[in-house]
Amino acid sequence: MGSTRPTSGQQRVSARRAVADDLETLESGEPRPELELARKRFDEQEQGTGIFAVVEVEGVIVGSGFLDFVDEELTPELKNLWVHEKARRQGAGRLLWRWLEARAQEAGYSQVYLAVDPNNEKAIPLFLNLGYSPTGHHLFMEDPDEHQVTDPSQVSSHYAIFRKSLLAG
Repeated sequence: MGSTRPTSGQQRVSARRAVADDLETLESGEPRPELELARKRFDEQEQGTGIFAVVEVEGVIVGSGFLDFVDEELTPELKNLWVHEKARRQGAGRLLWRWLEARAQEAGYSQVYLAVDPNNEKAIPLFLNLGYSPTGHHLFMEDPDEHQVTDPSQVSSHYAIFRKSLLAG
């Protein structure tokens, strides 16, 4: 089940589930290859604990994201969303986001969560623009292995939790 739409420049942008043939491309483009997130998220999808999605522009994978169904506090949780820098501001990230939200809704969820480092200045305005609201809750991390900010000295010891209702239209 995929979703396709043209962007403002009339490029074809589509989102779909990741398949094994995507792994080499995903691994070569990972922002943090040492974490091996593409392989981990694909394996989790194969185990049925989440949905690993890719977004393509004109058939070329430019990003990915994961919808996690496991965390009891934040279920489902959108995580590890990224779009290649050269493909940003073309609608790919927004389409990927909406595609994953639709999968959460199809799975029977009425809301979706995400956790973000409060120092991630680029992400928070995007989340607000996509309809997410801060819950006021935090997820404390003793040693976060997935930094969301460029400068390691700016990594927070907690993530702010955001939520979006999937019921509003």
